[in-house]
Amino acid sequence: MGGVDRRKRRFVTLLGALGVGALAGCTGGTGGGSTETETATAASAADGTSGGGGDHDEERPPGVSMEEFVHGPVPEVYRTALSQAGERRDPENLRTKEAVRFAEADESEFAGPNQDCGNCAEYIPDQNGDGFGACAKVEGYVDTADWCAIWESIEAHEAEGDEGGE
Repeated sequence: MGGVDRRKRRFVTLLGALGVGALAGCTGGTGGGSTETETATAASAADGTSGGGGDHDEERPPGVSMEEFVHGPVPEVYRTALSQAGERRDPENLRTKEAVRFAEADESEFAGPNQDCGNCAEYIPDQNGDGFGACAKVEGYVDTADWCAIWESIEAHEAEGDEGGE
């Protein structure tokens, strides 16, 4: 019974986070939904220039464009790699950074204490020495200091796996 309650709580939490994201999307922009605008917004979020004040470029691996950094593709070693909690990345089924409110954890008003990609179940740690990893659910390059609305603790993910047989 406790497993069902936890799943319900998680569902309601995720639903709330998605609702906040959807509301934020409804209040900004012209409603035209142009790919160019979405790309610019996602790039701004990734390079720290959105949200007022940040005028620095996000550090990126050498030779990686902002478009690749935000949307991918990521290096082959990450394409179908396993996350920290053992979830396989499916490159055909990834969310955009914009859709998950992707931001640096310390700059996000939604990230809780100790919530960043470095301790997320979906994070795939750096495997090629460039200082960035990837995510099993989100496109593009990911840093340990980032955060998004689908953040999930490794412990919670493992507990859900243990309940699968109940």
